[in-house]
Amino acid sequence: MLSKDISTLVTLTLLLFLLFTVQDTFANSVTSKTYKKLTEAQEQMAEENITEAISTLEELKDEVKPDSLDLALTLQMLGYAAMANENFGEAIVHLKQSLSLNKLPEKVKYNVGYMVAQLHSAQGEFVQAIDFAAEWFDTLEQPTPAQMMFMANIYAQTKNYKQSIPFARSAISESATPKESWFQLLIAAHYELEDFKSAASALQKIIGYWPGNSSYWEQLASVYVMLEDESRALATLRLAWMSGVLEREESIKSMVQLAFARGIPEHAAKLLNLGFEKDLLPREPVYVRMLANAWLSAREAGTAIDTFKELAELEEKGEPLLRAANLYIEQGDWNMAEKSLESAINKGLEEPGKAWLLLGIAHAEQENFKQCFASLRKARSFEDTKRQATKWITYAQDMRKQHEWKLSYGS
Repeated sequence: MLSKDISTLVTLTLLLFLLFTVQDTFANSVTSKTYKKLTEAQEQMAEENITEAISTLEELKDEVKPDSLDLALTLQMLGYAAMANENFGEAIVHLKQSLSLNKLPEKVKYNVGYMVAQLHSAQGEFVQAIDFAAEWFDTLEQPTPAQMMFMANIYAQTKNYKQSIPFARSAISESATPKESWFQLLIAAHYELEDFKSAASALQKIIGYWPGNSSYWEQLASVYVMLEDESRALATLRLAWMSGVLEREESIKSMVQLAFARGIPEHAAKLLNLGFEKDLLPREPVYVRMLANAWLSAREAGTAIDTFKELAELEEKGEPLLRAANLYIEQGDWNMAEKSLESAINKGLEEPGKAWLLLGIAHAEQENFKQCFASLRKARSFEDTKRQATKWITYAQDMRKQHEWKLSYGS
């Protein structure tokens, strides 16, 4: 089937042909027999008796003189009849044969050429459409935006993006109500040419017309990333967020990642929390982990610890608690580090030797040497912590001696 635009064009073309072509323009230029037969075929087509009209025209084609206006008109009308019958390949053949006789007046010839271009285009034969379309377009004194976009589309379909862009730009700028598909074609052409600066400009304009389409905001942010302007990318996504447009999970994730890339992890953390609060993000391990790392990068140790504990519960693993323990150690809170390490070991770890080593150190720092040596001996049983645990046992022995000396003799 033809597209809606092509179907409309076919209807209008047939109507114009029936109303004017033979009666007004060629009545005195063709033989009376041809005129009568063409009129008969017109009436049959008007009554939607397309098969009868084609039969009438085929008979007439065999009777008229070759290389004559009579034949050119007959072939032209046969082409329109084939179009009405949705036999577009045959319509192209008839219309091209009509043009090849070079008997049609200039205006009619170019309109027929345009129809041939439209038919080729409708069938995806864009290379064949170009020559007919270009010749027709050159005859237009004031082409309409729709006619400009017809040319833009043909060039884009044949990957002649540089030729396509000027037509699309002109169509958009000269139309009071440009179509969304026109912008989409222009943006795609810029993408194909890797002209991301121009693509950004076109995306800004399409957002002005359709601000509620989240994909355009996302594309604009993506283009800014390609232009290595991550600040504007983040600002674009944040504006979409604040406008209530950005709601897709993947888009919010991209926004958070951009905040990380820009070195503002506290902003990433706040965005994640907003996503949770608005039920735009599921409170799942992947996002809770991102939140914990954001608070960690923002040097918000207390909030990071709480988030790592939440992650441990969600994953039912000890690794997040091991990271929380490291934060407690950085703060010098050996008691909380001890509790976190014990919980991590109980939940299970892929490399438990590290937790046992840190637990031994935590005990030592609290002068709980009995538990210290038990933990360090446990750490020594793992290959990856064996060497460190052995050194710490020696060091802890010295620490115990000093502790015992203080107890015996005072400080």
